[in-house]
Amino acid sequence: MRNYKNVNCVIINEKEIRHELRDKNGKLDILMKRLSKEQNIKELIVTRGNRGSVFYNKVENKFSYSDAFSKTAVDKIGAGDAMLSVIALCLKSGLTKELSLLIASLAGAQSVKTIGNKEFVNKNQILSSLATIFK
Repeated sequence: MRNYKNVNCVIINEKEIRHELRDKNGKLDILMKRLSKEQNIKELIVTRGNRGSVFYNKVENKFSYSDAFSKTAVDKIGAGDAMLSVIALCLKSGLTKELSLLIASLAGAQSVKTIGNKEFVNKNQILSSLATIFK
């Protein structure tokens, strides 16, 4: 991480941020602020497995949270990539940070249900999940 500065958006899992900052027990929000400041990261998302994900916007100094939407994970490899691609599109399209994080979390949940990158993120499944959530 130390090689990447002045980045718009980063997704990292909780173990990685704790390892990067050499802090096993510190409060996650403090670690996120610290990494954002040190690396000049505008938007930082930390995935937490079955505990969901946290979005921090450095400019607004605001946190947003999302639940995990998969009860089990067949393979977690690629889930962060799925989240990054979807959240980048959502944010660039002007969606709110909260809605963007929700949609990206649903994409991550889809990704962990299969081994590797066997299946693409399915837009119709995300829309169906959103419809269920907002009922």
